[in-house]
Amino acid sequence: MATTASGLVTKSLQKILVSAAEQGIESTEMNIGISELNDMMFEFDATGISLGYTEILTPTDIVTIPVGAIGGAVSQLAVRLSAYFNMPVSQGLAESARTGLQALYKLGLTIKPSSRPCTLPIGSGNETTGTYNHDKFYPCPDSAILTEDTGNILLETNANGE
Repeated sequence: MATTASGLVTKSLQKILVSAAEQGIESTEMNIGISELNDMMFEFDATGISLGYTEILTPTDIVTIPVGAIGGAVSQLAVRLSAYFNMPVSQGLAESARTGLQALYKLGLTIKPSSRPCTLPIGSGNETTGTYNHDKFYPCPDSAILTEDTGNILLETNANGE
């Protein structure tokens, strides 16, 4: 079942004991919660945690993050909202926010493969004397020659103009 902004903000406020489970959330509290939710998720996106979040405008909007990230978002939002409502952050909430942030990192970060520069030596004993690899350094990327043609840069196949 999809989580709405209202549901996520309500859970966050209940974690810091601003409202009981049977008590309703006032519109000002909901507006503060939605504003903080948007700010928090955009900050995550700016720091590389891309969860596919779209801006929330009304309490009935669906929160577009993976299901595994909901708990972490609730805990993180609860910690952020505790300052607005002058409520202390409990030890359990702090631990929940810490583990939730780790889950957000795992879901939202993509690690790109690294490449070795061509100035890095392969290492002692890695070069061969046979017919295979005689290089002492990792290979350089193809160094194609760039040329300009009618304002566009084109790649040449070789330096002889062929």
